[in-house]
Amino acid sequence: MASEPLAFFTVDHGTATTAANLIGRVGGRFRLLASGAVPAAVPVDALLTDLAARVASIEPEFLAGSGWESLARLEAGSRVPGRIACIAATESRLAELEQAVGGAGWEIVLGAIPGRPDELALAGALLDRTLDAVAIASGSPPRGDERDTVRGLCDAVAPLLRRRSGVVVLLAGAAADHAERFGELTVVTAPAPEPVAATADTALRRAAEVLAHRVGQVSGRRDRLPDARAGFRSAIEALATLLDRRVEGVDIGWTGGTRALATPDGLRASIIRSDAGLLPPASLTGDRRVDAVLRWSPLRGDTFAMRDRVRNLLLAPWRDAAGDGARLRLAAARAALTRLDHAWTAGTKRGAQAARAAPDVLVASGGAFAVAPAPAAALALVDTLRRPGATALFLDHARLLGPVGALGDTSDRRRLLADLLDDALVPLGTAILATDLRPGRNAGILRLTANGIDTELELTTGSIQLVDLPPGVAGSAVIETREGAWLGVRAKRFALDVTGGLGGLLVDTRDVPLRLPERSERRREVIDAWERPLWIGGEP
Repeated sequence: MASEPLAFFTVDHGTATTAANLIGRVGGRFRLLASGAVPAAVPVDALLTDLAARVASIEPEFLAGSGWESLARLEAGSRVPGRIACIAATESRLAELEQAVGGAGWEIVLGAIPGRPDELALAGALLDRTLDAVAIASGSPPRGDERDTVRGLCDAVAPLLRRRSGVVVLLAGAAADHAERFGELTVVTAPAPEPVAATADTALRRAAEVLAHRVGQVSGRRDRLPDARAGFRSAIEALATLLDRRVEGVDIGWTGGTRALATPDGLRASIIRSDAGLLPPASLTGDRRVDAVLRWSPLRGDTFAMRDRVRNLLLAPWRDAAGDGARLRLAAARAALTRLDHAWTAGTKRGAQAARAAPDVLVASGGAFAVAPAPAAALALVDTLRRPGATALFLDHARLLGPVGALGDTSDRRRLLADLLDDALVPLGTAILATDLRPGRNAGILRLTANGIDTELELTTGSIQLVDLPPGVAGSAVIETREGAWLGVRAKRFALDVTGGLGGLLVDTRDVPLRLPERSERRREVIDAWERPLWIGGEP
């Protein structure tokens, strides 16, 4: 951005929808002038035409100097996850390989070690025309009999893969010593897998991300656009520097989910998971993932009919987006956030413990939240990403962070985000989440001071209580409790700075993690009681 244009577009090419924005320079800084989203099959020019027409209807002179067709475009895109088979010399090495490859956004369709599955089943999987890549791993140096085992694996796999066109190979650890066995196939080498946290940025995971680009090159589907998920991760890092806060971001799209944590010192943890999309592809052939969505749904109906409605989110994600369909979509978002949170805390105990700390700011993004009112989206985040403490919640409503984060120059990225911060992020409110409370007891007293008004609230265990705190209003909350371990630290009095939002102040004294009733009817009643007041007018 050496020369700043008067106006330009940002475009986030998602796998289900395309989101675009018209950005213009007003009053000495860039502002969001118009935004919109359409199904991915709709030509992007039709959306950009609409944005320009909306701006022109209000300010006819703004684009009078040049037509919208000449405006620059800042674009990023989300890829459909590639399908990969993971093979390792031992069970533990396979788990480490799958964690690294899965954290780079791949869909793992096979995990194999010597003798499992049998040779016929392995050959059938490797010759599957929908398979994009194969990863083979061992230690470096290999331990015990791993050396002979990895040599045998490469000898068995290489002849099968040489029959394929378009498949790429990742060789990790000592497996890289056998690259010549794969002939003219595209091979990426990487260090051996490590027993680390799932969120760790390892060399193996970076190699798996490179592998995704190689798949596009080999197959002829060259990825001309920067990766929107990587851009979202970079934008969260830039926000942490701008705000001087610990910032976490979650993005739930149609075919994948992303989560990143950054501090002013840089990116601290990140993960991209194909199974954290709105609904994994395996849902079409099995009921487990579908039933996990229905566990979060307050809707009643025939089980088979409800399962079909959930599967329709995968087949046609832009349909059934109003009424009960919106609440079902939010249930799918909750299930996706739960899967993402489970992957986030996997790996070593040290990594899992670091992930439990509440961020100062949590930013949500993605089409999964597009049809829900802001307070209901805030509750979905609080229900699933349960970290004791106080967190300010925001929504990237226009999906600006992916394209802006894809800017190559760090200073340009930060400068543009600084201008667009108020326009890009909708304040959902502040969530205060307690833990280690005894059931059936008074949890304490909350005293809120905001705009010169004092509000006192008696807190009860096992509930979620809402306090009116409008957007743009900052206040201070003092909590006095008899428990002495309210926010994950031992104290009987807490003073917190809070900010308002469309969801106000949410004080949550429910279980961590959240426990839902096992009986389906009782579970629906509980979820409905939590959720219904947050939908505009009491109804979706």
